[in-house]
Amino acid sequence: MVVSIGRRYLGRVITSVLGAPGSGKSSIAPALGELLPDHAVLDWDAFMGPAAALAGREIRENPETWPAYRELIHAVIRPMAHLPVVLLGVCTPAELEEWPIDAWVLLDCTDRERRRRLGQHADPERVKDAIRDGREYRLLALPVIDTTGGTPAAVAAELARFIQAAYETTT
Repeated sequence: MVVSIGRRYLGRVITSVLGAPGSGKSSIAPALGELLPDHAVLDWDAFMGPAAALAGREIRENPETWPAYRELIHAVIRPMAHLPVVLLGVCTPAELEEWPIDAWVLLDCTDRERRRRLGQHADPERVKDAIRDGREYRLLALPVIDTTGGTPAAVAAELARFIQAAYETTT
């Protein structure tokens, strides 16, 4: 149970924002943090560099590191029990079923948009994997925020409204 006192929250509320690569998660994180100043907004990708330095290899490219990386993120979230948390990441509800997540939402865009966003930054195999992930995530039947053609500020505003509405139903 979450109790809201003014702008403070008592109890843990976690909103998980799922999105395949190229959906806009990292692009909206700064604006979302500004719109939700009482929330801890964590971009799953922000820890990849430091974790890779510790592991001695790239996390994204070494699936055997993924379970430990999930535990690292979970360890980061645990001390934030006094704040509502927004986690922007790529793990599905099945992958995080033991986590105390109160709401899920999918950030998505068309395959064409995803290809355009990633094409200039990623190798073709990574783009293909991201498109496959996006299609699989759509099958989860989560609430969706379509980022196609949206600015990071506009998408962040829509997501902030979703999160605030989700918190109202849990309080």
